[in-house]
Amino acid sequence: MQIALLAAALFLVNLYICWGLFGIEYSRFMGSIEGAYIGISRYMLAHWHDYSWFPVWYAGIPSQNTYPPLLQWIVSFAAILGGTSTAHAYHWVTALLYCLGPVTLFAMILRLAGSVRAAFIAGALYSAISLSDWLIPSIGRENGILHPERLTVLISDGEGPHIAALALLPLAILFLDLALDRRRPVYITLAVLSVASVPLTNWIGAFSLALALIAYGIARLGNKTWVGDLGTIVLIGAAAYLVASPWIPPSTLAAVHANAKLVGGDYKHADTALLLWTPVILLLLLALKAILRRCSNGLQFAIFFTLLTALFPLASAWANVVIVPQPERYHLEMEMALLLLTGLVLDGLLRRLPPRPAIAGIAAIVVLLIWPVRAERRYARNWLLLSIDITTTSEWRTAQWLNQHWNGGRVMLPGSTAFWLTAFSDTPEIGGGFDQGLTIYPYHDAKYEIGTGEEAGSQAAQIAVLWLKALGVQAVEVSGAGSTEVYKEFHHPQEFEGVLQPLWRDRGDVLYSTGASPSLAHVLAQSDLVARKPGNGIDLAPLRPYVAALEDPQNPRATFHWTSLHSAQIQTNLPPNSVVSIQISWNAGWHARVNGHTVRVLKDGLGFLYIVPGTAGPASILIDYDGGIEGAVTRWACILTLALLGAAMIFSGVRSQARGRSHD
Repeated sequence: MQIALLAAALFLVNLYICWGLFGIEYSRFMGSIEGAYIGISRYMLAHWHDYSWFPVWYAGIPSQNTYPPLLQWIVSFAAILGGTSTAHAYHWVTALLYCLGPVTLFAMILRLAGSVRAAFIAGALYSAISLSDWLIPSIGRENGILHPERLTVLISDGEGPHIAALALLPLAILFLDLALDRRRPVYITLAVLSVASVPLTNWIGAFSLALALIAYGIARLGNKTWVGDLGTIVLIGAAAYLVASPWIPPSTLAAVHANAKLVGGDYKHADTALLLWTPVILLLLLALKAILRRCSNGLQFAIFFTLLTALFPLASAWANVVIVPQPERYHLEMEMALLLLTGLVLDGLLRRLPPRPAIAGIAAIVVLLIWPVRAERRYARNWLLLSIDITTTSEWRTAQWLNQHWNGGRVMLPGSTAFWLTAFSDTPEIGGGFDQGLTIYPYHDAKYEIGTGEEAGSQAAQIAVLWLKALGVQAVEVSGAGSTEVYKEFHHPQEFEGVLQPLWRDRGDVLYSTGASPSLAHVLAQSDLVARKPGNGIDLAPLRPYVAALEDPQNPRATFHWTSLHSAQIQTNLPPNSVVSIQISWNAGWHARVNGHTVRVLKDGLGFLYIVPGTAGPASILIDYDGGIEGAVTRWACILTLALLGAAMIFSGVRSQARGRSHD
C-alpha cells in the first residue's frame, strides 16, 4: 500500500504541474515539430488500410521512415476512443506519459535498489527540478533555474516521443532485471517487448537505451552469473530488435544515420569523434568498475548511466566537443540519470541516521520541493500551456486553401507550415516533418539554396526554380511580413515576384506556381538523367539537362495516376532507347512492369526512380511498392520471434501446471 500511495503521489505532483495540457487542442507554439507527429497520426487514421508507403513527404518515403510509430499508434487509438481530434489526443497522451515518467523511474529504482526511500526521493526530485538549468548555461539563461525542462521541451519543441521514451526506458531496465533474476519466459517476453518499445517510440531514446544497457551490463560484471547475464542481455536485445524490425529495418537505420549528420547542425565528423571517444569511454567505465566493484549493482548502474548520458551534452555545452549528432538533446536522459544517482546517494546518507532524523530528512526534502513545484506550475499555466485558435494561423489557412483549390500536385512550403501540412491535408510536399527519414539526399542542399539564395547573386530565383522543377514541385509558398509562419526560411521573400505566377496571397503568405509539369513521370533520353548527386545547392550541371528534357516539347508526354497510396500507372508512347524518369524517391521495395513485363527500378543522382523499358511504342507502366525482400524478412522475423516467445510461455505454463498436479 505504501508503494502504491507514493507512486500515486508522484503522478499527482506531475499532474498538478501539467494539468492544462490535457485540455489543449493546439498549442501556441506553432514552431514545434509536434505538428508532424499529429500529422502522422491523422494520416494513419485516414489511411490505415494502405499505409506501407507515405507519399506526402519528401517525394514519398516508406512509412517506417516517417518516425518510429508507437506514440502515433497510441495517439490514433486515443483519438478513436475519445472521439476527438488527433491534436487533442496527442496532447492528452503526452501529458499522461509526462506524469508517468517519474513513476516508472520510481519503479525501476525500487527494483534495482530495493529502497522505497531512494525511489521516492529520485522520483520527487525528477518531478520538481531540472538540473540542466544549472549545468547547461544556455538553458538556464533562457528559461531560468526553476522551470520544468521536461515539460518545456514537450510543449515548445514538440518532444512528445522523447518524453514517451523517457517514461518507457526505466520499464525496459526493470523488466530486463526481472528476466535475468527469474529466467522465466514470461519475464523474458516482457523484457523483449519493453526494450523494443523504446526504439519504436524515439530515436534519441533508442540510443539512450543502448547506453543504459551498456551501463547495466557493466554493473553486473563480476557477479557469479555475469557471463550468462551478458549473453541473455544480448539475446533479449536481439529479440527486441527483431520484434521492432518491420518499423525500424536496416534501410531506415541507414537513412536516419546518414541524415543525422545534416539535421540540426553540421555533424559530418560525429562518426569519427564517437569512434575516437569509444575506447576512452570504455576504459573509464572499466576503471570505475574496478573502483566500485564492492558497491551494489544499482549504485554502479546509476554511476555508469550518469557518466554515459552526461558526457554528450556537457562536452558540447562546456567544451564545444561534439561526439554524437545533436548532443544537447541528451540532457533529459542526463537529468534522469543524475537524479537516480542523487536518490541513491541521499538514501545512503539517511541510512546512517537514526529513524526519526531520517524521517525528518525526508520531510525536509518534500517541504523544500514545494517551492519549485509551485514555480513550475505557475510557469506552465502562465506561459507554456496556452492554446491558440488554429484557424488564425498561416499553417491552417494554407492547408485549407490547398484542400479546396489545389490540384493535388507536389508543393514546397516554408518552415512551420511544412511541419503542419499533414495535420490538416493530404497534399504532398517535397518537405515534411523529419529530414532524418528522407532518401533524396540532395534535398538538404536544395532546401538551403532555395531558402537563402547563397552565392546565387541575381540568379537566386532562377536557380531556385531550376531546383523546384527538378524535384517535381508544382507550387512554392513564401512567408513574408504579416505571415504567422514561424521560421521565415526565405531570406528574400520577394525574389519570385515577376518570375513566377502567384496563385494565392494571404497576409504575407504567397503561393506561386513553378510551371513544372503536372505529371511525375517523364520520357527522356538516358543521357538527360541526373547522373550524379549535385555537390551543393549551386552545383547545377547535373540538373540542367534533366530540367531541359522535362520541358522539351519534343519528348512524349507521360500521364501519371496513383492507383493506391503505394502504386501508380503511367501511360505513354515510348521512342526507341528511351527511359522513364519518375519523380518519386527510390527504394528497393519498388517494382515495375512495362506492358506486363517486369523491369528493374533504378535510382538517379537525385534519388528518384527511373526505368529502362527496353521497348518502343505505346506502353502501360505499372509501379508498386511492397517493401521488397527487406520488408518480407523483417515481417517474418517479427512474427517468428513473437511466436517463439509465445510458445515458450505456453510450454512453461503447461510444465508448471504439470508439476503442480504431480505434487498434488
